[in-house]
Amino acid sequence: MLIGLTGGISSGKTTIAKVFSELGATIIDLDSLGHYVLKTDLFVYECLVYSFGAGILNEKMEIDRGKLGRLVFTNPNYLDVLNNIVHPPLIKYANQRIKEELLKNEIVVLDAALLIECKMDKIVDVIVLVTANEEMQVKRLMKRGLSEEDALARVRAQMSLKEKIAYADYIIDNNSSISDATNQAKQIWQNLISQSKSL
Repeated sequence: MLIGLTGGISSGKTTIAKVFSELGATIIDLDSLGHYVLKTDLFVYECLVYSFGAGILNEKMEIDRGKLGRLVFTNPNYLDVLNNIVHPPLIKYANQRIKEELLKNEIVVLDAALLIECKMDKIVDVIVLVTANEEMQVKRLMKRGLSEEDALARVRAQMSLKEKIAYADYIIDNNSSISDATNQAKQIWQNLISQSKSL
């Protein structure tokens, strides 16, 4: 079974992915794969520098994700350009990993903030959506060092929660405590295990 785990930025997906991992799932983190693509794909590197300029590079001439993020999250057109460059190789690489992991593991979780935007919702068996309100998301992002303005820009650049809910099979409300969200995740896990055994 392939579970799609998604949610807005700073909604708490990583926490829930960790819970699923501790319960026995294999996790594929699309964000980590995205970092890998940025570091290793020369074509992606060249396209990004051509599109956004050398200002997105650090002193080692590597893509600086912080600089790139500050640039693209202030302009929806820039974000579209970034996604058009990065998503095709990212999806190809993710599909390879998914095939490999499903051969070895009964339950695989694809942890992907942009699961729906990347059209990867079409390949998963079930979608678990982690939700948090905008105020909570901004607060968590500011704890990571972003200004309130940058945090709001990142939250509002993503697909709305209302749109994502329409795709979800299960919803975890992560507006209160970690223990509450963990308990919700464990209950969903039990349901998914039962569902997996009946397939």
